[in-house]
Amino acid sequence: MDWSQFGSFAARYLPQLWNGMLVTIAVAALAAPTAVAIGVVLTVPRVAGWRLLSGFVRAYIEVMRNTPLLVQMYLLFFGLPILGIFWDEITCGVLAVSLQHAAFLSELIRSGIAAVSPKQWEAGQAIGMRRWAVFRQIILPQAAIKVMAPVSNQLIVLVKDTSLVSAIGVLDLTLSGKVIIERSGASFEVFILVAALYLILTSVIGAGFRISEARFTRRLG
Repeated sequence: MDWSQFGSFAARYLPQLWNGMLVTIAVAALAAPTAVAIGVVLTVPRVAGWRLLSGFVRAYIEVMRNTPLLVQMYLLFFGLPILGIFWDEITCGVLAVSLQHAAFLSELIRSGIAAVSPKQWEAGQAIGMRRWAVFRQIILPQAAIKVMAPVSNQLIVLVKDTSLVSAIGVLDLTLSGKVIIERSGASFEVFILVAALYLILTSVIGAGFRISEARFTRRLG
């Protein structure tokens, strides 16, 4: 590879890739909090012991975890219009990514809560605390410490999975790269740039999560 030519190639096409990266960031910024919120909602029936709702949640989690995200995205994008619902590409992409990752996040959150010793519940209730107060003041902070690292990893996977929105026409970083390849024919160079930009994005997010985790742990410690 002629690195001088690669440098001029990168300088020429980086602005276009940067515009695609901004779309990727926007999709991830919408999908991540949505996935976390849905994941928390899915966790409630199982933690609370609501049998009927827990059964529905378990079925949902199994379906979402065991079917490809791309297929789910296609079902939303091409299936909703059949029902008379017309959502744009970004909305369908964000929803598909959120719904699948919410299933994984729900399992992580539930396992974190389950990992806290039952004696913590007993100790809190023994000193006269209500069950909700025990959960909020004792169980939840300990569970949060346990799940911060795996939840952070899951959200990084979510960011990478946003590349699939290119399959339904969202001009994100991946699709921007494909457009450049069609125009220039330089597939190897473009994929290097795209991979580098994804690496930078996920590395920054990962560093932010690690800093947040360290601060949260010190605060509770």
